Amino acid sequence: MNTEYYIKITQEGIDITNRFFKAIEILKMNKKIRGLQTFTRSHNLNRWNMVTVRSDPEHSYLKPEWIYHLCKDYGVSLKWIFYGTGSFYDNETYD
Repeated sequence: MNTEYYIKITQEGIDITNRFFKAIEILKMNKKIRGLQTFTRSHNLNRWNMVTVRSDPEHSYLKPEWIYHLCKDYGVSLKWIFYGTGSFYDNETYD
C-alpha cells in the first residue's frame, strides 16, 4: 500500500478514538453491552470499519455517529470522550 495516501490524525483525534474504545470496554465490564460486535449489530454499524479504526487510530477516522450512540444510548459523557475529564457517565439524557 502506498503510504502517501494515509491520513494523518492529530494526537487529540487519536486520544478521542482511544477513549471511545476504552468506553466500549468499560460498558462491557459494567455489563451494559456484551462487546464491540453487540454494539455494532444493535446500531447497524460496520464492525470491520471499527476494527480498522481501533487497530490504526493514527490513520483512520472515528465516525461521529459512533460517539453519538455511546452518549445517547449508554449515557457515556461526551465531555469524557472528547477531553478525558469528568465522570464517565453523563447524568443528562438526550431523548
